[in-house]
Amino acid sequence: MAHYVETKRFLCSSATGRLYTVIEQILTARATQNVSKEPRTDYITEDGEIAERLDDSTFLLLISDEVIHVA
Repeated sequence: MAHYVETKRFLCSSATGRLYTVIEQILTARATQNVSKEPRTDYITEDGEIAERLDDSTFLLLISDEVIHVA
């Protein structure tokens, strides 16, 4: 079974001033499963919206297609 481990949180804001917290999490697996050597990193907001990291200071919210910037 896969597990997520939270590694960082980013306070972000949209162009309209709405604040978001983006959570960086690493997907790991139990020792009994075969997984790739590189763990996968995922990003979500506290509301559960999936985000994609564009660069060090910018995320894209995939459902709303909104760009948010690290504050």
